[in-house]
Amino acid sequence: MEIENKKNKYKKLGIISGTIIAMVTAVFVVTAMIGINPVDINNDDKVLEWHVVSEVNSWDIVGENSPGAGASGWLSTFCLDYGETPGTVLANNATDWSSSATARGYVDTDDTDTDLKSEDPFYFVVRARFNDSVKDGADFIGSRCRCTLTVSGDETISGVAQTGDDDGSDNNGGGEVSQNGTSYIWINFWWDDNSDGYRITDDGTLPWSITIEAKY
Repeated sequence: MEIENKKNKYKKLGIISGTIIAMVTAVFVVTAMIGINPVDINNDDKVLEWHVVSEVNSWDIVGENSPGAGASGWLSTFCLDYGETPGTVLANNATDWSSSATARGYVDTDDTDTDLKSEDPFYFVVRARFNDSVKDGADFIGSRCRCTLTVSGDETISGVAQTGDDDGSDNNGGGEVSQNGTSYIWINFWWDDNSDGYRITDDGTLPWSITIEAKY
């Protein structure tokens, strides 16, 4: 009986040892697999898309427009003298560009028609505001804001302006962040013909429309 008991004891020890070895081996195998094929964990898997937040084709307001409480949208449109440097001048977050000698054709009491001096070169400028939908965490992302300007008549433009474009050439436009706070970011978009500026002829016209978009 004693010999038999020793055999059973050794048999049990063998089974326990085999189980431990198998468990250790499994741990090594799993660890190796994780090392070769790491799991990609991303807490921001939402695909950002462009959304139209404002469409404008009329000057029918007095002074700077208000998109409404908490909303993104268009504020104003004007023509900046071509002798100015957009990246410098448009960093100003002024709310009334009509008081600036370098800005012409600003929204005022002229209703839907605004006069411009003929053959006087300029940049087209669109001023817009965006809410915190374009934030990444606590930071506003200017590249998530863009504006499309379409002009016909004496000039032909169909170009998208965005921050990050330093010269706004080839009708693609540029964007200058003029201010950002807790709830909004303000951007002055501008367009350059990359030559000698846009102009209106004697008795000419420049019908325009604007589409402002945010990416979120």
